[in-house]
Amino acid sequence: MEKRTFRHTHLQNLTCEIVEPTNKGYKVLQTEVFAGRRKPKTITAYYYDADFKEGGLWKEIKAE
Repeated sequence: MEKRTFRHTHLQNLTCEIVEPTNKGYKVLQTEVFAGRRKPKTITAYYYDADFKEGGLWKEIKAE
């Protein structure tokens, strides 16, 4: 499965990468990038399917 990457619609410093689907949504690795020299923080989170659909919280980053 190809890993898809998304950016949060309101908080531009948040990105997530889908790890695996679950019954109600997806398990993701969420990364928060801080200003300056701080190391990016990565956590495991769970989101519903609706958050990734059109008009949801996350917009897909197009791979080039």
